Amino acid sequence: MKNSLIYLIFSILLLLFACNKEANKITPTPEPTPTPDIFSSIYQTSNSGIADNFINDIEILGNIVKIATNNGLSIFDGNNWSVLNTTNAGLPSNKINCIQSNGTTTWIGTDNGLVNYTNGITTIYNTSNSPLPANKIRALTLSISGKLWIGTFSGGGLASFDGSNWQVFTPSNSDLPNNSVSVIKENTNGDLWIGTGSGISVFDGNNFTNYNPGNSDLPNPFVFDITFDNTIIWIATNGGLTKIDGSSWYTYNMQNSDLPLNLLRSVAIKSSTEVFIGVAGQGIAQFNPTTSEWVHFNFSNSNLPNNYVNKVTIDFSNKVWIATENGIAVY
Repeated sequence: MKNSLIYLIFSILLLLFACNKEANKITPTPEPTPTPDIFSSIYQTSNSGIADNFINDIEILGNIVKIATNNGLSIFDGNNWSVLNTTNAGLPSNKINCIQSNGTTTWIGTDNGLVNYTNGITTIYNTSNSPLPANKIRALTLSISGKLWIGTFSGGGLASFDGSNWQVFTPSNSDLPNNSVSVIKENTNGDLWIGTGSGISVFDGNNFTNYNPGNSDLPNPFVFDITFDNTIIWIATNGGLTKIDGSSWYTYNMQNSDLPLNLLRSVAIKSSTEVFIGVAGQGIAQFNPTTSEWVHFNFSNSNLPNNYVNKVTIDFSNKVWIATENGIAVY
């Protein structure tokens, strides 16, 4: 009897010890799944000579990449970085919105005037010393004829400059629908397609033809980018991605496709089956018009540094450069 009691007490103590040991076991926390490195290169101030992480525009000519940032113009040749700013180049502002190069000349659109930078010499055009209608420059393009076309922020409209003569177009002196011009692109016929705050305006050198949600299938009046793919025109708006093919208009949006958000800022064509779309707040979308398939990369599912994409540019080797508000990603 005594032996049985001792055995029972021993068994109970052993059981309590085992339960306590089990209760004190620490369950290891699973390692977080690493974000896949979708993009081959990321350029930020922490790992490169780029002037700022907030990127507004990228222009690529050959192996030279020119980057408009909020702290100057960065230039990258694949190995070395340089910067043009108010201190070393006499720029009127470090906030660079757009770039357009022609040979040794770089036209720079800033928040405080237009700059011609040629062979180290800076020439500034502003509302005080020229007919430039506003100092905040938003868009630049060089036409086939060599004329520079300038789009300004609200108040200035559209201007052109041939090196000697200026022309200014506003709603008060022309059929330009809005003074805010976000993008200017020239097609093979020499017509200018102009994105404004009131839709698209097509200028043939004499007349403006306007398209807006009231007289066309344009989904939204705010147009941010226009790209040509042979006879097809792609338009990035605040209402989705519009495709114009001849007389046919069609818009891809959140409601009828896998586009992650309707607020678009840039569109670039890599091939007939690869359309890249920069989204304001949802990263980058890749679209195949042939199969209607979508791929979406953002900060959460890739190494994209930021979800706000301001510009998408294709380089000479068909790599995709993505300008975000926290650096550049290359795909």
